[in-house]
Amino acid sequence: MPLLEHGLTLGAVAAIVAANRALRARQVERAFETRFGAQRNARGVIAGAESFTLTGSTDRAIVLLHGFNDSPQTMRSPAAAMHAAGWTVYAPVLPGHGRSPRAFAASNADEWIAAARAAVRDALQRHRQVAVGGLSLGGALAAIVASEEPSVKAAVLFAPFFVHSRRLGAIATLWPLITLGVKYLTGGSAMRAVRDPEARATLIAYGCSTPRLLREVQRLVRQARAVLPAVRQPVWIAQSSDDYRIPHEQAQAAFNRLGSGDKRLHWTTGNGHVITVDHGHEELSAEAVRWLESRLSAIPKPLMSG
Repeated sequence: MPLLEHGLTLGAVAAIVAANRALRARQVERAFETRFGAQRNARGVIAGAESFTLTGSTDRAIVLLHGFNDSPQTMRSPAAAMHAAGWTVYAPVLPGHGRSPRAFAASNADEWIAAARAAVRDALQRHRQVAVGGLSLGGALAAIVASEEPSVKAAVLFAPFFVHSRRLGAIATLWPLITLGVKYLTGGSAMRAVRDPEARATLIAYGCSTPRLLREVQRLVRQARAVLPAVRQPVWIAQSSDDYRIPHEQAQAAFNRLGSGDKRLHWTTGNGHVITVDHGHEELSAEAVRWLESRLSAIPKPLMSG
C-alpha cells in the first residue's frame, strides 16, 4: 500500500506539472496570436516579417540575415542604406521565424544554415559581386556561409553571436529534462536588447524560446566559432559596448580569430544588442555602407538583350 500511495503521489505530481506546462504554453501562444495572429499572409508569415528584396542599380548584392527569434524587419535600416548606394538587398525570413511560436519550436539550426546558404548561392548566380551580412545569430550564419563560399566578397556583421555562455551551455545540455516542465522559456531582457522604446514596441519577435531551440543555437554558434579562421574575406563588425548578451572580451576574441587580413571592429555605445533598430541605427547603417563602398566598387548592371 505505501508503494501504491507513493506511486499515486508521483503520478499526481506529474499530472500537475504537465497541466501547468500546457497552460503556460497556451498562454504564450495566445498572447502572440492576440498581437500578431490577424496579420499573417497566405504563407503564414506576419505582415512586416516577410522576406524582402530591394533591387539596386548596380551589379552588387548583399544577403542580410536576421537573428534568432526575430525577422527581416530588423534588417530594414541597413538594407535601406545599402539600397540607396545601388546595392540589391536580399533579406530572407529564416525557417520557423516570423510565423508562430509553434512554427519556431519546430525549426532547427540545420534549416537556418541551409536557408542562408541557399540565399547566398542564389545571389551569386545573379550578381557579379556578392557580400553577406547578418545580425546576432544571423551574423554567425553569415560567417559560416562566408567560410564556405570564397566567391563572397565581404561580410558585414552586426553584433554577431559567437558567445560561449555557461547558462546557454547548461540549458543545451539539460534541455530534455527542462522540456518536461516548460515548453517555452520567457522573460528575456527586451528593454536591454533594444533601448529605444519606440523600436522595441514595434519589434516583431517571439519573446520566447524552447529549451531545444537553445541547444540548436549552441550547435550553430560552435560551428560558427570553429570556422572563423576560414573567413578570409574583408570583414566589418559592429558591436555595442553596452550589449548585455555579448561580453566585450568575447567580441574581441571572436574578431581576433577571423582569418581575414582586412577586418575592422567598430564599437558603438548607448544601444543594446539589436543594434540595427536601436538608437543610432541610421549612423551605424551609413558606416557599414561606407565600409562596403570602400571594398567593392560599383559595377553597372549588364544591359538586357532584346
